[in-house]
Amino acid sequence: MDMRTLLLERTCLLAFCTLLVLVNLRGHRGTRGLLWFAASNVGYLVGGVLIASRAYLPVWVAVVLANLLYSLGYAMLHRSLTAFTGARRWTWWAQCIAVALSLTLCTTFTLIVPDIRLRLAGIGLATGLQFVIAAMAVLHGRHSRLRSPVLSLASVLLFSAALNLLRPLLTLLWGTTQPYLQADDIQTTTVMLNTTIFVAIDLAYLWLIATSLRSDMQVQAMTDPLTGVMNRRSLETALESAVQRCRQTGQPLSMIMMDLDNFKTINDTLGHRAGDRALVSVTQCLRVTLRDSDTVARVGGDEFVILLPNCPRNGAHEIAERLRAAIEMKTLTMGHQSVAMKASFGVATLEQSHISAEMLLMECDRALYTAKRVGGNFVYVMS
Repeated sequence: MDMRTLLLERTCLLAFCTLLVLVNLRGHRGTRGLLWFAASNVGYLVGGVLIASRAYLPVWVAVVLANLLYSLGYAMLHRSLTAFTGARRWTWWAQCIAVALSLTLCTTFTLIVPDIRLRLAGIGLATGLQFVIAAMAVLHGRHSRLRSPVLSLASVLLFSAALNLLRPLLTLLWGTTQPYLQADDIQTTTVMLNTTIFVAIDLAYLWLIATSLRSDMQVQAMTDPLTGVMNRRSLETALESAVQRCRQTGQPLSMIMMDLDNFKTINDTLGHRAGDRALVSVTQCLRVTLRDSDTVARVGGDEFVILLPNCPRNGAHEIAERLRAAIEMKTLTMGHQSVAMKASFGVATLEQSHISAEMLLMECDRALYTAKRVGGNFVYVMS
């Protein structure tokens, strides 16, 4: 297969991949880095068209500009990955240096000192460095939930880096001086492999995006959108696990149920926006006071449940008292109006293996009802 046919085949595949990415971009506009990734595919696509049309274009367009578009495409791929993974800024500056190196070598050995071997070797060296830097950006942001797609994408990038870094040696030792479209077996094989790599990068990236979106949707389904803590559904799962662990280890499991005494007053006096601020403020207070092993869930409008594993009744009582005092010190202000915040707490502890999660919730709810009935701003512990 001649080089022009290979380049046209690559262009068609890139056009299809670009269309696929643009379709995903339209459906997921908020996805970090996806716009940069689409731009990188456009760079490869236009660059491939220019190279394939070399017979009808000036050298500086068909060679220098085309290779610059490829190099910029790799840089935009890197920018997309850094936006997605949060890689350090120095990797972007390294990528820019690699783009400048590629442009300098291509311009020098195309227009100033024409030499096909040196030009191809220089482009291979710069491209290899760009892929190494991009792979570092991918691995920097590796997460357990994205492990498989991250490792797959990094492997493809590193393979491409190795291929392009090997290319200068093979070109200088065994390459010919034929024009690029009449290139030797080394360049033909390189083009075929690079075409496969481009497609593999697109597929691995889309796999990464799909896995991330699916994981985010799972988190959203289990999280309260206002406060960021667990919702009722995820609490049920966490509670069953905690009760099971309590039965196996014999360690006590305590639960605190709380709600704001004057939440309706806050909403009626200051508005529902103030009510939202009150809930967020309470959540921050809970996070500061509780241990890392404790679990917080919002199960109603202003009602929260706290799971305290390996915490006896007296320990849970102390924690609830600290929370009550901390909330009592808070004042919510909107404009010229202020409302003091107060909350009631019910505490129950699971110490017998035959008690179920439902019974623990019922006991805690009864305790909270008692705390509210005596006037609020109170902690009641079920004995």
